[in-house]
Order: sequence, then structure tokens, then C-alpha cells
Amino acid sequence: MKSNKMSGYNLTGSIHTISVRSYGLVEDVPTELKNVISTSAKTNGTSKSTTSIINPNKLHGEIYHYSELYSVMGEILAAAGIDEYSLIRADLRLDSFDPKHYEQYAKLNKYLISALAVTYSVKNCYRSTDLFSQAQLSIAIKNRHFEAENYDKEAESGGSDVAKSRLELRSKSFEAENLPNEFTGHWFLRLDKALTNLDRVQARYNDELIRLYHEGKDADPCQFRSVTDFIIMYKDCIFTKAQLIDLLSRIPEVGPDKAKVKAENHKKRYGIEFFSLNDMRAAVGEIKRATIAFFRS
Repeated sequence: MKSNKMSGYNLTGSIHTISVRSYGLVEDVPTELKNVISTSAKTNGTSKSTTSIINPNKLHGEIYHYSELYSVMGEILAAAGIDEYSLIRADLRLDSFDPKHYEQYAKLNKYLISALAVTYSVKNCYRSTDLFSQAQLSIAIKNRHFEAENYDKEAESGGSDVAKSRLELRSKSFEAENLPNEFTGHWFLRLDKALTNLDRVQARYNDELIRLYHEGKDADPCQFRSVTDFIIMYKDCIFTKAQLIDLLSRIPEVGPDKAKVKAENHKKRYGIEFFSLNDMRAAVGEIKRATIAFFRS
């Protein structure tokens, strides 16, 4: 990555939604809370419980301070008649208000989310694109305990939201007793562990890319005309120079002897964005900074 690019990876942390489970039924939700809280009841024998999904930002406006969130959540829960509850899900949003942010950092966020997927053996991993423009709209991973998603918030909201790009970290199985410990504790550990598996991410992508190359090189209709076409086509799946060299060394038309020279020539002639370990550490550092700043405010 260009040396000065990480200076633009600026994020603002806050909570998007919180889900709680309470005993009994939540009834007669006040009219002013209809767009703030949605409830669903569950009956198991004689036991009844209610799951409430709460978007505190819809009560008085966007919340960017934890102290304000704490106050607003108390107001919502009291108005809904919820006294005792347990946290079952929370979504931390890390937003940028720069219209260019999503496109500029989509590949970096893809690398980081892929590292989480590989580290925790996540099976449900997907990418969505616009039907007509083919522009990437989001990438996401999901398992029983957590989700991570990066999406084009401007496209998702039709331009109505002040945020233009969003990285969202979601906890679905709480081990911590409160929100700060969940996101500055468990999520920080996940991110740190993901950084130790970047080599595995590159290997996983290369295994898939070499399969795609062999399937497509003689396909009818033609998928790509050359190795160069193939690399350009899948440039957003190649994150380091070492990964590109390894990939090229496994392509029979190039081989180990020519892989390094071809990788260097491709970079010079066509351009391809690579990331160092320091780049990824800086990205995680910014995520941590934005998260801590929110919970300390």
C-alpha cells in the first residue's frame, strides 16, 4: 500500500443495534418507540420470554458517545417495561463519512475479514455485487458467535445516511457481561489472532485461484486470454508480492523460475495493490482506536 494511504483510514465507532432477552412478554410498546424497538415473544411450556431488537439511534438521533448510549438505552428499556434482561447481540459500526472510503479500502477490509474467516474456520462467507454495474456492495462472514461485514453504506442507504462506508462487527454470543468488555476484549483478541494468519489467507486464495485458472484457461467461451488477463481479473484476491509470486510459480506457463520476474514486471506495468504486515497492523490499530474512543466517551 502507498505509504500515505493509511492516514485516510479513519473510522468513527458507535453502536448500531442491541438485542436483549427478557422474561415475560413485552406488551404495549409506546407509540414513540415503534420505530426504535421490535419484539418477538417465545413460549416454552409455561415459560415466556421476549427478544427485543433496539436501535437507540432512532430515538433522539445518531449516538457517538457511550455515555449517551447508556442513558438512551435506559430510557428505552424503562419505557418498554423491561427491567431484567440479558444481552444476546450487539452491532458495533465503524463508519467513514468520506464518499471515496469504501472503494479505496474495500480490498484492505476484504483481506482483514478473510483473515477472520480463515482463523475461525467460518463457512458462511459471501460477497454481493450490483446486478448491473457489477460494483462490489458488501463482503461478510457469519458464524454462531460473530459476524463481520464491510459494505457500501451510501449505496445501501441510497445516500440517506451520513455514513458512506461501514465496517460492522457483530457479537451474537456474549461471553462478556457488558458492551465495552465484549468489543474491547473479545473482538480485539479476534483481530489480533487474525493478523497471525495472513499467510494462510494468501494460501487459501491461491488454492482457489489456481483451480479457477485451470478451469478457465481452455474454457469455451474464453474466460481470459493470458496469464496477465487472469491476474488483472483477480487482482483483488492477491494481497502481497509473495502471494503473486507463489501463484505464478504454480501456473505451468510461468513456473518457479520466471515467477518473481513476471510478478515484478506485472506490478510495474499494470499496477496491483499490495499490503504489508504493518499496513494490516495499522488498520487493526485504527479499529481499536475508534472502538476505545467510543466506549470512553
